[in-house]
Amino acid sequence: MAHDNGIVSHNLLAEVRTLLKNNPKGMSVTEIAAELGMNRNSTAKYLDILSVTGQIEMRSFGPAKVYFLSQRVPLGALLNYARELILVLNHQYRILQVNDRFVESLGVSREKLLGQSLDEVDLPIVSDPRIRNRLLEARSEGEVLVELETGADETVRFFTVRLVSTVFDDGSTGITCIIEDITERKRAERELQERERRFREIVEFSPFPGAIADPDGGLIYTNTRFIEAFGYTADECGTVQNWFGFAHPDVDYRHHTDEIWSSVVNTGSIPEPSILHVRTRTGEVKEVVFHLRRLSDENLFLVYEDISEVRRLEEALAERRRLDDALFRSFRRFTDISEAGRNLLFSASLDGVLTYVSPLFERLTGRRAATLMGTPLHNLLSNADPGIDKELVAQIAAGATLEGQEMRVTGKDGKENFFMVNLMPTKNANGEIAGLDSVLVLRSGHHE
Repeated sequence: MAHDNGIVSHNLLAEVRTLLKNNPKGMSVTEIAAELGMNRNSTAKYLDILSVTGQIEMRSFGPAKVYFLSQRVPLGALLNYARELILVLNHQYRILQVNDRFVESLGVSREKLLGQSLDEVDLPIVSDPRIRNRLLEARSEGEVLVELETGADETVRFFTVRLVSTVFDDGSTGITCIIEDITERKRAERELQERERRFREIVEFSPFPGAIADPDGGLIYTNTRFIEAFGYTADECGTVQNWFGFAHPDVDYRHHTDEIWSSVVNTGSIPEPSILHVRTRTGEVKEVVFHLRRLSDENLFLVYEDISEVRRLEEALAERRRLDDALFRSFRRFTDISEAGRNLLFSASLDGVLTYVSPLFERLTGRRAATLMGTPLHNLLSNADPGIDKELVAQIAAGATLEGQEMRVTGKDGKENFFMVNLMPTKNANGEIAGLDSVLVLRSGHHE
């Protein structure tokens, strides 16, 4: 029977370890005390010592505490399998152990490091004041995680340093420094953040209203153009279904957009663009081309191409073409009528310049009507005084209508023909006198 005389017996510690080794399923305090022939309090003291030094483990099963022998692996072998740089320090911050990766990164032998104090050797990362200042904290807190950035620009590197309070077999404590180089991961994260930033900028600066939603229908983001065009933000809508409800109040009409959404979410298909009518917050209805696409992160991108203004322009152009066609047909009819009769028609502006001469004039005089366009009015007449332009125009500009005015025109045979001319003012769209129109009536057989 073992006796506890108040002094820690290494033999009793060894006996406890032997008992637990022979009972891999674990033993309670009562069972261990019975085997040792000791009381529970003394047995618990030895169990606490072994637990603190990490030689045994305790697990709770309901109210019962069961102890097991710790499964140990040689520290040196374990450290060398790790991909991190690992350094083990005692309570005086002297190096007790260092793994192969750390030694290789320094390019020195392990023998030159072991036993050295951090005050005596300059180590990368570990000797950095940002790490040294946290060692004491790690001993009291149990574990401290520090993210460290070294270098600048192209040489910058990133590390995570885990400082773990450690208990050794002899009951003494120390610190295990686990250093992981996370430069590549950090660069990848920054590159991803930069791509996301650029994507957000592209979406934000897009002339098209756009929104991003998650696969469950939560509306994550709406760009400025979306808010300007429709009057709703992502927070106000909340979900895609709510947005569809605002945009398409008619349930039957909304069924179409719901089907498009379900098809993309459930099957990943890429639908053809759809022309939809969207009601804005102000009640205005806009005609849009709706695009829905799945992004690489499984979120969905909603794009609306507002074609309302294009439609209005198309309708205005169609109306303009209709009016132009009607005007052309009217002008053509007028021309046909004038050319079929004996009347000689011409028009002039208020500065006395010809703006129209009937083709009939060419047939009667042999002079090309096209050559007279843009020339003074008196060019139509035989031996006419140029002053007649100002005289006629002045009367017309005053609003007068001149009827029965006699004029002479030389024909193809060189003979002069006499005409009776009616002159009347023409007005523009604003009702202002813009020029004159004339109808010349040929007096057959009248010669001088």
